[in-house]
Amino acid sequence: MIVGWKEYVLLPDIQPAAIRAKLDTGALTSSLDARDIKTFWAGGAEHVEFRLAPPRSSTLEGPLCRVPVIDRRVVRNSGGHEESRIIILSTIVLAEQTIQTEFSLTRRDPMNFRVLIGRRSLAALNVAVSSTEHSVLSKTPLDVNP
Repeated sequence: MIVGWKEYVLLPDIQPAAIRAKLDTGALTSSLDARDIKTFWAGGAEHVEFRLAPPRSSTLEGPLCRVPVIDRRVVRNSGGHEESRIIILSTIVLAEQTIQTEFSLTRRDPMNFRVLIGRRSLAALNVAVSSTEHSVLSKTPLDVNP
Protein backbone atom coordinates (compact mmCIF):
# COMPACT_ATOMS: atom_id res chain seq x y z
CA MET A 1 0.00 0.00 0.00
CA ILE A 2 1.17 3.53 -0.73
CA VAL A 3 0.88 6.09 2.06
CA GLY A 4 1.71 9.78 2.34
CA TRP A 5 4.79 11.16 4.06
CA LYS A 6 2.53 12.31 6.88
CA GLU A 7 -0.42 10.29 8.06
CA TYR A 8 -2.67 9.90 11.07
CA VAL A 9 -1.81 6.80 13.11
CA LEU A 10 -3.20 5.17 16.20
CA LEU A 11 -0.97 4.32 19.15
CA PRO A 12 -3.56 2.45 21.28
CA ASP A 13 -1.06 1.51 24.00
CA ILE A 14 -0.20 5.18 24.50
CA GLN A 15 -3.29 7.29 23.74
CA PRO A 16 -6.77 6.62 22.35
CA ALA A 17 -6.96 9.39 19.72
CA ALA A 18 -5.31 9.42 16.30
CA ILE A 19 -2.07 11.38 16.08
CA ARG A 20 -0.26 12.97 13.16
CA ALA A 21 3.00 11.21 12.32
CA LYS A 22 5.82 11.76 9.86
CA LEU A 23 6.75 8.66 7.86
CA ASP A 24 10.48 9.07 7.47
CA THR A 25 12.47 6.72 5.22
CA GLY A 26 15.64 8.49 6.39
CA ALA A 27 15.18 7.26 9.96
CA LEU A 28 15.84 3.64 10.88
CA THR A 29 13.96 3.55 14.20
CA SER A 30 10.61 5.14 15.00
CA SER A 31 10.55 7.71 17.80
CA LEU A 32 8.14 9.42 20.16
CA ASP A 33 8.33 12.91 21.61
CA ALA A 34 8.47 11.95 25.30
CA ARG A 35 8.59 14.15 28.39
CA ASP A 36 9.32 13.47 32.06
CA ILE A 37 11.18 10.24 31.23
CA LYS A 38 11.92 8.21 34.38
CA THR A 39 13.09 4.62 34.62
CA PHE A 40 12.25 2.24 37.46
CA TRP A 41 12.45 -1.46 38.26
CA ALA A 42 9.38 -3.67 38.73
CA GLY A 43 9.19 -7.45 38.77
CA GLY A 44 12.91 -7.73 38.07
CA ALA A 45 12.67 -5.77 34.81
CA GLU A 46 13.43 -2.17 33.90
CA HIS A 47 10.41 -0.02 33.02
CA VAL A 48 10.00 3.57 31.89
CA GLU A 49 7.41 6.17 32.79
CA PHE A 50 6.91 9.09 30.40
CA ARG A 51 4.36 11.51 29.05
CA LEU A 52 3.71 11.76 25.33
CA ALA A 53 4.23 15.41 24.44
CA PRO A 54 0.94 17.25 23.96
CA PRO A 55 0.04 18.86 20.63
CA ARG A 56 2.00 22.08 20.04
CA SER A 57 -1.20 24.12 20.39
CA SER A 58 -2.11 22.57 23.77
CA THR A 59 -1.16 23.58 27.28
CA LEU A 60 -2.35 20.24 28.71
CA GLU A 61 -0.01 17.43 29.72
CA GLY A 62 0.19 14.37 27.50
CA PRO A 63 -0.94 10.95 28.72
CA LEU A 64 1.21 9.18 31.32
CA CYS A 65 2.59 5.85 30.04
CA ARG A 66 4.38 3.06 31.92
CA VAL A 67 5.94 0.31 29.80
CA PRO A 68 8.87 -2.12 29.92
CA VAL A 69 12.22 -0.98 28.52
CA ILE A 70 13.28 -3.43 25.81
CA ASP A 71 16.67 -1.89 25.02
CA ARG A 72 18.93 1.14 25.19
CA ARG A 73 20.61 2.15 21.96
CA VAL A 74 22.83 4.83 20.56
CA VAL A 75 20.80 6.62 17.88
CA ARG A 76 21.95 9.32 15.49
CA ASN A 77 19.50 12.23 15.71
CA SER A 78 18.39 14.49 12.85
CA GLY A 79 21.34 16.78 13.52
CA GLY A 80 23.78 13.89 13.07
CA HIS A 81 24.67 13.66 16.77
CA GLU A 82 24.68 10.33 18.60
CA GLU A 83 22.59 9.98 21.75
CA SER A 84 21.62 7.09 24.00
CA ARG A 85 17.87 6.40 23.93
CA ILE A 86 15.44 4.12 25.70
CA ILE A 87 13.62 1.73 23.35
CA ILE A 88 10.07 0.53 24.01
CA LEU A 89 7.70 -1.77 22.16
CA SER A 90 4.24 -0.46 21.29
CA THR A 91 1.34 -1.05 18.93
CA ILE A 92 0.83 1.15 15.87
CA VAL A 93 -2.14 1.17 13.51
CA LEU A 94 -1.70 2.63 10.02
CA ALA A 95 -3.80 2.00 6.93
CA GLU A 96 -5.85 -0.66 8.72
CA GLN A 97 -2.68 -2.58 9.59
CA THR A 98 -1.61 -3.22 13.17
CA ILE A 99 1.90 -4.16 14.27
CA GLN A 100 4.08 -4.11 17.37
CA THR A 101 7.11 -1.93 16.73
CA GLU A 102 10.03 -0.31 18.52
CA PHE A 103 10.04 3.37 19.43
CA SER A 104 12.92 5.37 20.86
CA LEU A 105 12.00 8.00 23.44
CA THR A 106 13.42 11.49 23.00
CA ARG A 107 12.44 15.14 23.19
CA ARG A 108 11.44 16.28 19.72
CA ASP A 109 10.79 19.91 20.72
CA PRO A 110 12.13 21.55 17.57
CA MET A 111 10.40 19.02 15.30
CA ASN A 112 6.93 19.45 13.81
CA PHE A 113 5.82 15.87 14.50
CA ARG A 114 5.53 14.15 17.89
CA VAL A 115 5.70 10.74 16.22
CA LEU A 116 8.21 9.67 13.60
CA ILE A 117 7.77 6.30 11.85
CA GLY A 118 11.10 4.89 10.64
CA ARG A 119 12.15 2.32 8.02
CA ARG A 120 11.92 -0.73 10.29
CA SER A 121 8.29 0.02 11.11
CA LEU A 122 7.45 0.97 7.51
CA ALA A 123 8.88 -2.35 6.29
CA ALA A 124 6.88 -4.28 8.90
CA LEU A 125 3.74 -2.40 7.82
CA ASN A 126 4.58 -3.24 4.19
CA VAL A 127 3.95 0.31 2.96
CA ALA A 128 5.66 2.58 0.47
CA VAL A 129 5.87 6.30 1.22
CA SER A 130 4.88 8.81 -1.45
CA SER A 131 5.62 12.53 -1.58
CA THR A 132 1.94 13.39 -1.02
CA GLU A 133 0.33 14.11 2.32
CA HIS A 134 -2.34 11.92 3.89
CA SER A 135 -2.88 9.30 1.19
CA VAL A 136 -4.74 7.00 3.58
CA LEU A 137 -7.09 9.62 5.03
CA SER A 138 -8.22 12.51 2.89
CA LYS A 139 -9.24 14.55 5.95
CA THR A 140 -8.52 14.73 9.64
CA PRO A 141 -10.30 12.03 11.66
CA LEU A 142 -12.86 13.23 14.19
CA ASP A 143 -10.97 11.75 17.14
CA VAL A 144 -7.61 13.23 16.23
CA ASN A 145 -4.99 14.62 18.59
CA PRO A 146 -2.51 16.32 16.22
